[in-house]
Amino acid sequence: MNLELIHAELVRIREALEARPFASGAPAAKPAAPRSDEVPMPTEIIEDAGSVQVHFGKNKGVALSTLGDRSVAWYAQEAEPRIGNNGKPFPPRPEDVLLRNAARTLIHQKRGTIAGAAVPTAPVANIDEGNVPF
Repeated sequence: MNLELIHAELVRIREALEARPFASGAPAAKPAAPRSDEVPMPTEIIEDAGSVQVHFGKNKGVALSTLGDRSVAWYAQEAEPRIGNNGKPFPPRPEDVLLRNAARTLIHQKRGTIAGAAVPTAPVANIDEGNVPF
C-alpha cells in the first residue's frame, strides 16, 4: 500500500536527520568581536568632542557627553565597511569619521591618555567660608 511506502520514507528521513551532526545545516555563527577596553587613538583630536551629536540610530541628535561610557565606546569602534556592488568598500563618510574620532577623543580625555588634553570641567565657584548662611 501507499501508507507503507510513506512510512518507510519517513523512517529513512528520520534516520538521515539523526545521523547528521546537530545544526550542521545552520549558517556558521559570526565570531564575536573581542571585547576589550582598548579604544584606538583618534586619527584627529576633536575640540569639544562631547558636543558632537550622533547622526544616526536611536541616539540621533544626542551629544556624546550625555551618553554613557559603553555607548561612547561603541561609537569609538571601527565599523564594518559598507561594500558596493563591485565588491569594493565605500570610503567612510565624513560624519562617521567625525563621530568616531570625537568618541575616541572623549574616551582618551577621560582616561588622560591624550597628551595635553583634559576633560573640560565646570568652573569652581569661589566660596567665602566665613559667610555661610547656616
